[in-house]
Amino acid sequence: MKKILNLSLLMLVMVSLTSTAFGQKKIKEGAVKFELSTDDMQASPEMAMLGGTTLDFYFSAEKQRMDMSMMGGMMKIQTFVPVNSPKDAAILMDMLGQKIQLVGLSEDDLSGNYNMMNVDDISNVVYDEKDKKEIAGYSCYKAKVKMDNGVNMEYYITEKIQPPTGVKAKSQKVALKGYPLEMIIEAGEGATMVFRAVEVSSKLPNAAFDVPTGYQKMTMEEFQEMSGGMLGK
Repeated sequence: MKKILNLSLLMLVMVSLTSTAFGQKKIKEGAVKFELSTDDMQASPEMAMLGGTTLDFYFSAEKQRMDMSMMGGMMKIQTFVPVNSPKDAAILMDMLGQKIQLVGLSEDDLSGNYNMMNVDDISNVVYDEKDKKEIAGYSCYKAKVKMDNGVNMEYYITEKIQPPTGVKAKSQKVALKGYPLEMIIEAGEGATMVFRAVEVSSKLPNAAFDVPTGYQKMTMEEFQEMSGGMLGK
């Protein structure tokens, strides 16, 4: 997920970082939709810009996609990855009408970008299966995650949602045991961001994995040069 968060940092100039009966079925194809909340959206201009942020994941045995939408859809990032052919993956960005498609992506560029079970740079994970909550019809338990940079996160995960593992970074040491339906992230200066699933579906929309056209294609290196080095690897 690191690359996606870095892309959102660049775009926003951020200072820091379904029914119950259906919910207990294991699914390997479908969609999960998240919404963002914070403890104080008005704590800073950067936090206020995060209002209305959503994350949508679509997955099948062959393909996966992740959409991040910010500022009421004015800024978007989409990631499309054929599971068995990551070299054909693409990341699309629509930044206030400027449309860019990143191509020729490496495994490190893709790692964690579209599968929430793969998280780069984890130093430690502690599971607490006694700490449970129901989210979008699924029974979840806590995973406390500490990152190499010292950032702490709390995930509530379910083992009932099983997308393909996806591309892992060569440096990745840990993958979560289950799929997170809630992510509680330290955003700095005492602020907290919470991504929480609001809908889980075992059905995919038509054309879920069709890549939109009309975007300017460039490599990650070319995009980094264009952005003046603001986007770190």
